[in-house]
Amino acid sequence: MNKKTKKIVIPLSFIFAIIIVLVALSFTVFSLKKVEINFKTSHSQISLSDQEIIDGGQFGFGQSVFFHSKKDYISRIENLSPYINVVNIETVFPSIFVVHIAQRCEVYAFSSEGKTYITDENLRVLKIDENFLSEQNNAISVSISGSEEFSVKEGDYLQFENFIDIYSSLFECNRSLNEQQALIKEIFFKIEYDEEIKQNQLTAQLNLFSGQTVLIKNASYGLKYKLNTFLYVYSNLYSLIGKEIAQTGQVWSENLLDSCTILINNYYNYTQHDETECYYNIFPAS
Repeated sequence: MNKKTKKIVIPLSFIFAIIIVLVALSFTVFSLKKVEINFKTSHSQISLSDQEIIDGGQFGFGQSVFFHSKKDYISRIENLSPYINVVNIETVFPSIFVVHIAQRCEVYAFSSEGKTYITDENLRVLKIDENFLSEQNNAISVSISGSEEFSVKEGDYLQFENFIDIYSSLFECNRSLNEQQALIKEIFFKIEYDEEIKQNQLTAQLNLFSGQTVLIKNASYGLKYKLNTFLYVYSNLYSLIGKEIAQTGQVWSENLLDSCTILINNYYNYTQHDETECYYNIFPAS
């Protein structure tokens, strides 16, 4: 072997040896030896034990922690219970996986063919109830105009064309799920023709437990800001008592405000106004 060949072979051999050592370490020191379950929230609806969840994930113990398909583990674990939401699987070197789990919340209730499908905000069906009644401490009832009847099982996802996630937008406005459930009795989505812009728009109608109706026009645009406007108006609603109603010349009374309609819309001149700007009107019940 000439000198030139040696100069090439020796470095390559050294690199090859390092690779072999790293691979060996990967399958010994860095082989998966333990899986832990960490619940990030209450898990009262998840009856499975930690070991049952680990068994259901079908983890590849003994394999290098660098060569696992965590997506497959997540999918298998979430299929164990519709309430399980795997936030992530954390690798704790050298040889441990920690599965971080949050319990999905009962946010919406959709009724079809005598059954009510309770879902989270992503419309995953958590349970099916045949005796559901909308109250101030359970899921918010939702109806969608024009939607077809459906029949799905627990763990499936509902899909609607004319639906937007009111809950998440209100959560961004610092309203917890409990607060929302205590406030909103029903949400009704419908397509309405807007005379001003001559086209159909999605309207979200919120019927409140306190008696008022909230109409959010063009609900797909600037929803968070419209909901924030609604919350401001609602919190100051009864300061209108004794003031004149612009539309009728009447005077606002407590009874009229108890059943009024709050309309929220955006300005359509998009060159001067953006989605953060919206306006409201308050009308007596017709």
